[in-house]
Amino acid sequence: MSAVGHDQGQLAAYVLGGLTQAEAATFETHLANCPTCRREVRELSELRHHLDEVPPEAFLEGPPDGGDLLLQRTLRQVREEEGTQERKPRRLLAVAGAAVLVVVALGAGVLVGRQTSPEPSTVALPVPTATAPVPGTRDLAATNRDTGVQLAVRVVPAAGWVRLHAKATGVREGEKCALIVVTKSGERVNAGSWLVSEKGQREGTGVDGSALVAPGDVASVDVVTMDGRNLVSAQV
Repeated sequence: MSAVGHDQGQLAAYVLGGLTQAEAATFETHLANCPTCRREVRELSELRHHLDEVPPEAFLEGPPDGGDLLLQRTLRQVREEEGTQERKPRRLLAVAGAAVLVVVALGAGVLVGRQTSPEPSTVALPVPTATAPVPGTRDLAATNRDTGVQLAVRVVPAAGWVRLHAKATGVREGEKCALIVVTKSGERVNAGSWLVSEKGQREGTGVDGSALVAPGDVASVDVVTMDGRNLVSAQV
């Protein structure tokens, strides 16, 4: 500050509009010859402008550490000055307002720092690669020209049984179907069943199943209806 003796309260009072017209005119005369005060007024004005742009919800977390102490000290100074006749009420309010301005500015700075801090970096997880088919896996396919049904099925061997990944297309909506594994001796083992939907009729139905049939004993995989009609048979 300059030697004229303007304190922080007068600077803040000027920025907040707390000076009388005569006081403001006197202070502006001083500003014309005091670069230090001009700089501080400019900084306080910019601070007030930025705070006006902060949304109200930004201050829900309250003042930062030490902010309450700063405000208490300033308000105590205001109360002491209220007992004198030299201070104007508007001036005292401006001093208190300046304290609030500083405390809120600190709080906003903390909040803005939190909001603009970079998000925690994420660690990219390894993408699982496709595993090689289990030895002995067989891909079967068949089309029944009479029914128009097509079947593509992968038979994956397990320890004494098989897994099936099948897709049947061309089956009419509403049909109740079963995926049947036929053994070399003619035994028929149900590996799964489904009801064909509208989408299933249009795009085909994928079915995963399993059957307690030894991998080497599979002769064919069939799609049959619940009333016994064989729609398609994929031979091994």
